[in-house]
Amino acid sequence: MTWLPLITEKSAQEAVYAKLHEIKEALLANPSTTGQENLFGGDLGVSLFFLYYYKLTQDTGHLDMAENLLSNAYDGVEANPSPTFTFASGISGLSWATEFSRAHEFIDIDTDDILSDIDPMVSNYMFGEMERGNYDYMHGSLGAALYFLKKELTPTIRENITTLIDQLSALDENGKQKWQYCYTAGQLEDSTNLGLSHGIPSILVLLLKAYQRNISPDKSKILIEAIVAFLLDNMQDPMIHKTYYAYSVHGSDIEAAKDTRLAWCYGDLGVCCALWQVAQVFDDAKLKAKVLEIITYSATRKDLNENKVFDAGLCHGSAGIAHIFNRFYQDTNSEIFKEAALFWYNQTLKLATFKDGLAGYKAWGGNAEQEHTYENCTGLLEGIAGIGLALIAAVANFEPNWDECLLIS
Repeated sequence: MTWLPLITEKSAQEAVYAKLHEIKEALLANPSTTGQENLFGGDLGVSLFFLYYYKLTQDTGHLDMAENLLSNAYDGVEANPSPTFTFASGISGLSWATEFSRAHEFIDIDTDDILSDIDPMVSNYMFGEMERGNYDYMHGSLGAALYFLKKELTPTIRENITTLIDQLSALDENGKQKWQYCYTAGQLEDSTNLGLSHGIPSILVLLLKAYQRNISPDKSKILIEAIVAFLLDNMQDPMIHKTYYAYSVHGSDIEAAKDTRLAWCYGDLGVCCALWQVAQVFDDAKLKAKVLEIITYSATRKDLNENKVFDAGLCHGSAGIAHIFNRFYQDTNSEIFKEAALFWYNQTLKLATFKDGLAGYKAWGGNAEQEHTYENCTGLLEGIAGIGLALIAAVANFEPNWDECLLIS
């Protein structure tokens, strides 16, 4: 797609470039302590920042840094006696990042040579988590599937994804797809999670990717339509509850905590990201209109405290909000989404207030009902690497494909 710089005013561009320089220096001076192979929290995610900072600046030193961090991630796996296979922090995410770097021509590597021994173990993990009912893309089976869907298709990969789709194919009596899906502490809860980070919108995006690659397309389409129907059936009145979507549905009732935050992880923005991709692939005018209704309403939500925006990270902070509105602006050319994106990018720069932070930033911890706590964080999901990636997307003339790992594209 054609991607245009969102921030074009000279002084605003200079502010973004200055902040990106600060972020780069902070990342160089503060190696992650959460695991070299950790995509969302560790140095592996930082490598994506340096890939795109290289693309923005054409400074090959940044590309060298990204390659070193990717290599170090493999060293981290080898040094770990019991590495995890999750997408967020383990081997599935590392394998995806490796394949991503090759597919987008950042690094010239033979991924088959590197990953051929790893893939069977990732497959075993994927099916093992499915048997346990753990569909979670960040911490369960579908993260492994996301990696396989990034690869060149082999008969084995096609067969494995087809089997996964078969396992997802239990429709309820109304033909509307849902799962008892909230996998916490090894136990399934009687709820259907509505967040893009951990819920059925993520399943929707994975099925759409399978459909686009012609893997079990008929069955994939049936499931896609059924999930969309379930999500549309479980909207709430934003005039009453302030948002269209709650965090989850418990049994037949929407949960008590109905007013979701404005964020990527839970609430209207994440659901819209998933539904919009479906509407585009199937050119569904009615679904497009509904998504634009929701996202247009979301563009009016600008009170940080009311919308529980307490930091600048991608997951539940201002940079993630800004990036999603930027995506919708690039797709629609709507001034409403452009103005919203610019507002949230401006808030992102304003939130760099910590003298002892990294480039002025700290990540918020706890929950909205408790005392706020903040800590330094370099990572992609909650830290300055992700903030930097969103800022790059605001001034760049190239598409930020890295957001595939967040299921935004």
